[in-house]
Amino acid sequence: MKQYFTDLCLVIILICVMSMFFGNYNVSKTMFERNKDHFEETVSSSQEVKESYVTIQDTSDNHVSSFFETISQYCVKAIEFVVLIFSDFISMIMCNMVY
Repeated sequence: MKQYFTDLCLVIILICVMSMFFGNYNVSKTMFERNKDHFEETVSSSQEVKESYVTIQDTSDNHVSSFFETISQYCVKAIEFVVLIFSDFISMIMCNMVY
């Protein structure tokens, strides 16, 4: 059990580190900086700007976040189920003690 818990923690840490380095924000920030530098070079060299520079912000969820959202919803439902069983059990015990 201890080994399983350790493996689970390591996988969670690995996913967090990967999301920090490969997150959508860092990629879009890098592309924006490259486009900005290219635009400044073009303007400083007195060339005519022929390209249209548009930044697009993608707000859709990626596969990892939707996967974790699904897992968290199932965990919430499992916790609600356990709490319901436990509360029914306590309620049954209390009813038997009172009557």
